Amino acid sequence: MTRPEWIEVGRIVRAHGVHGEVRVRLLSDNPERFASGSVLHARPGRPGVAALRVREQVRLTVESLRGDGDFPIVGFREVADRDRAEAMSGYTLEVRSTQLPELPEDEFYPFDLEDLQVRDPAGATVGRVTGVLDSPAHPILVIELDTGGEKMAPFVSAAVPTVAVAEGYLVVEPRFLDEVGQDRTEGDVSR
Repeated sequence: MTRPEWIEVGRIVRAHGVHGEVRVRLLSDNPERFASGSVLHARPGRPGVAALRVREQVRLTVESLRGDGDFPIVGFREVADRDRAEAMSGYTLEVRSTQLPELPEDEFYPFDLEDLQVRDPAGATVGRVTGVLDSPAHPILVIELDTGGEKMAPFVSAAVPTVAVAEGYLVVEPRFLDEVGQDRTEGDVSR
């Protein structure tokens, strides 16, 4: 799969205070992305929002970061007042994918997994990965089945023993496809 040009690392949730700071929902586990002096690119994340006055991608330089957790308060050099901060509510914050560090051999970015063919252990194609969901325990693969419908599988080595990104496929153990996202019949309380 081809690497996308831009990777979302955060989203501006709302303005904070009167000096142009914003509350950001972090979508990156790399806190250095928001260190003072870091450069991010912002683009409207919700087309059609009336308050948006800047329609194109905007280059932003991090000036300050306060708070911890997933929703810190960030100040950008280019955003000096509350009006400008409010206008950027809903914007996505992105970095070029070329800025991402190379990962160890058995680690993958979500975009590496999307659109991979899904095979069973015998090599038969069962579908393709259409998304990767983040969960507290581990990522979850969203799989569109060739037979129709959608299933999910945990992205752990027991469920996905083989990932061959260069070859365009991964292997999912069928029992995990059945366990996660399985439709239940009425009255089935066994799970």
